Amino acid sequence: MNKLLLTTTALVLGLAFTADALADCNGFYLGLRGGVVKHKLDNPKSGGTGNSNDDFDKNRFMMSGALGYRYNYVRTELEYVWRNKVNQNLTDEDGDTIRQEFKTQSYMLNAYIDLAPYYWITPYIGGGIGYTKLKYSSKYPEGMTSGNESFNKKRFTWSLGGGLSVKVTNRFNVDAGYRYYDMGDIKHESGKKTGVKAHEVYGGVRYVF
Repeated sequence: MNKLLLTTTALVLGLAFTADALADCNGFYLGLRGGVVKHKLDNPKSGGTGNSNDDFDKNRFMMSGALGYRYNYVRTELEYVWRNKVNQNLTDEDGDTIRQEFKTQSYMLNAYIDLAPYYWITPYIGGGIGYTKLKYSSKYPEGMTSGNESFNKKRFTWSLGGGLSVKVTNRFNVDAGYRYYDMGDIKHESGKKTGVKAHEVYGGVRYVF
């Protein structure tokens, strides 16, 4: 009888502790992320040349802030993503230097599934929808106006990704992950469109309050 009472008491206390731990994991949270992003432009174009080397395939710093809510296995959040702009000089077929600039920043609604949220390490998958401000300019040397163009529009954006989360405490998590972005397209003055994609690797922290 004593053993049964001890076992029952231990089980009840264990369930109570687990319930408290689960509750501590849930609630509103703030998230900060930083990492590198590499933009990829489909069928790139430069001042009408159509040169395939006109590709902003360079690593750039990114950072973001998010406000979200977590409940058991699911997280949803609003996120703003800032990315450092890309500058590059290209030489066209006539030997003229073209100065190019490209920048993106996104506003996203994300959702994640934590596959094992109450373990110390859990993988997660997620995706998001929102819009991105695309800014693009292409300028020839001083005095040349032919071929110059600029683009500054908002485009529908979606993303997919995943990663690992480490639980430091029930309320504090450290994340590392990857995301793929489809940011719509840039429409050039010639009528040609350039699709904009991005690959992002990041690390971050989340705190449930």
